[in-house]
Amino acid sequence: MAQVKKFRLPPAAMIAISVLAVILIGTALLCIPAAANDGTTDFMAAFFTAVSATCVTGLSAVDTASHWSYFGQAIILVLMQIGGLGLITILSVFFLYMQKRVSLSQRKLVMQSAGSVNLEGIKKLVKYIFIVTLACELIGAVLLSISFVRVMGWGRGIWQSVFTAVSAFCNCGYTLTGWYGQDSLNAYISDPVVCLTVCSLIIIGGIGFFVWGDMIKNGLRFRRYNFHTKVVLSTTACLILVGWALYMAFEWNNPLTIADKDVGTKLLATFFMSVSPRTAGFNTVSSSALSGAGGTLTIVLMFIGGSPGSTAGGIKTTTIAVLIMSVVSTARRRTEAHIFNRRFDDDALPQAGTVFSVYIAAVLICSMAICAIEGDAFTSHEVMFEVVSAIGTVGLSCGITGSLSVASQLIIIFLMYLGRVGGFTLILVFSNERKPVSISRVADNLIIG
Repeated sequence: MAQVKKFRLPPAAMIAISVLAVILIGTALLCIPAAANDGTTDFMAAFFTAVSATCVTGLSAVDTASHWSYFGQAIILVLMQIGGLGLITILSVFFLYMQKRVSLSQRKLVMQSAGSVNLEGIKKLVKYIFIVTLACELIGAVLLSISFVRVMGWGRGIWQSVFTAVSAFCNCGYTLTGWYGQDSLNAYISDPVVCLTVCSLIIIGGIGFFVWGDMIKNGLRFRRYNFHTKVVLSTTACLILVGWALYMAFEWNNPLTIADKDVGTKLLATFFMSVSPRTAGFNTVSSSALSGAGGTLTIVLMFIGGSPGSTAGGIKTTTIAVLIMSVVSTARRRTEAHIFNRRFDDDALPQAGTVFSVYIAAVLICSMAICAIEGDAFTSHEVMFEVVSAIGTVGLSCGITGSLSVASQLIIIFLMYLGRVGGFTLILVFSNERKPVSISRVADNLIIG
């Protein structure tokens, strides 16, 4: 008798289902009357919030502070924590400890999801992830409480500090300043403690755990860093510094944002603008008030996002680094792209090109769909801003989220979900072991460009 093959879900499907399961559980909990201040929650609002928190986006159809009770806010905090780093560690533990046999493709997925460039010391790295996360969030909460407790009192101040620290480290963007009718962190635009603490948590959470492990191991000796660490740190630094300079150029004299502020506040505000879009979603200046150039720059930064093996979303810094260096190499008529005296592996460019193409296609198609659904209710810039914010799991908005129709909100939900699981799914798909093709097609000339 022929043996019946055991049914096994592909790893990509398991990833997608695990995220969906967390979302559904979170939705059910947020629908409980005790989760809302008035005892009632619309299913769509609960579903949207659960997706946004689990996918560490931060977009919200209702005000987080005024609508949700402390119980509801605690659920959102847990969902942010699971979405920010739980998926990474759960995947690592699942593939390494739960399965009897781990294939090469699955090992590569674990390596990528944990932010490591090799499989040595994965168990130690998983423990390290928990320690770094708790330490950073605790220190961040203590520093934030210096400002928040003074304004909100001990109870709300401490809760706001913990909630904001977790949200910042997980690159989410949820805050509870709605208690006082404030928008995100706008009231703290001149507060260096709040702004620099939140920026530090965003950067730490967004560069990846392996990078910090490498830095702690080798100190400030850049030459000893792993190739991945060098690329991530250099790309991140370039994006922050270039973004900071451009925001100063675009917003310095903008009367709707920082024109009336002193020089110190302007420098602090533009630095915050450069860090937050990748991919945290906090703001000290309303996104709708940005100049046309500033808004476009924000869209670009949201699209790029953070780094692999981190709490951030977007196409990732390594993807943009590979694409840029490939363009440079092509312009110089070189056969391979390289940086720091190392060349990228053969799979890097095809994977980077695929990720970039998928994200671009999703942004364009979904933007057109929402524009068609909403008619002339919103400008194309506002819609694209919302779409890129969703797929980049950022959370910044021009203020249209709550005004979107149910159909448009479902599109935004799909984008947030895609943005959170898409990267892992693509890595898995292109890492699968395949038998070599025995027949090679005849090559022919094609004019490009």
